[in-house]
Amino acid sequence: MKKVFILLILMVFISPAYAATIYKWVDKDGVVNYTDEYNKVPTFYRGRVEVLEFFTERGSPVQTPRTTPRIKEEIRADIYGRDETWWREKVRPWKKQLAEAQSNYDRIHEEFMKKAEGLIRYKFGSKTQYQMISYDLGGLTKQMEAYRAQISEAEEMLDGLSKEAEKAKANPEWLEPGIAPATQEIASTEKEEIGMDLYGRDKTWWREKVRPWKEQLKGATQNYEKAHEEFMKQGEGLESNRFGRLSLTQYQMISHRMEILNKEMETYQGQIVEAKEQLEKLSKEAKEARADPAWLE
Repeated sequence: MKKVFILLILMVFISPAYAATIYKWVDKDGVVNYTDEYNKVPTFYRGRVEVLEFFTERGSPVQTPRTTPRIKEEIRADIYGRDETWWREKVRPWKKQLAEAQSNYDRIHEEFMKKAEGLIRYKFGSKTQYQMISYDLGGLTKQMEAYRAQISEAEEMLDGLSKEAEKAKANPEWLEPGIAPATQEIASTEKEEIGMDLYGRDKTWWREKVRPWKEQLKGATQNYEKAHEEFMKQGEGLESNRFGRLSLTQYQMISHRMEILNKEMETYQGQIVEAKEQLEKLSKEAKEARADPAWLE
């Protein structure tokens, strides 16, 4: 094989052309192969072929090999020969289960929240009214638990497939439905660093601009999740006491606590919406000013 490569180099020396393209790949036995005709590269290895170009200057005997920077090659199969269709079919049922379970969970969760808010409205109601709402909350809680289990199962399977695809060197985008087949850049050029946007504002300026809104979003999200978790526990805890284990006063105390938590969640939701709107506005402004998107991350 070395002789073949040397022969190709000699062809470059005696060729009147100024450049020659050579395709290099390593087969399953670890043997390095070269050819100057792309069609001679086995289909199985075309996704991992390396393209070399040898440039010759007139009057100079020196040949300078370099990897072509802008050539892209479509990845057609992983190292085991499994293509995009195989991987998409593999993830499709789990993607479907995840989407359906999440949709059903959100629907039941919304109904649960409405029922729990109804409990707040009955804070001066009878014990029977509290028990009826507690019974409804218990049924909704069981449904949410079932959908949570389906979500967890789907997420675990998709995570496992993602790791399997990484080991098999499959294109990650094959696991994402709706994305067009990607191309793999064989050799990339160095990315030109952007120092400032069109108005002379640099990375520091943009990072300081988004920092307070990112902090607000993070803090409000954490506080909302904490309040929401306690709100859910208060409501779910009523289900086990729906047969009269709690007195009317205890029901009223729980109702009052849930009312406080509900108001807190509304406040945090407002903060989250505000932060997201401001960050979206800054993102659009950065795009118009041609700032590096990474500055906002």
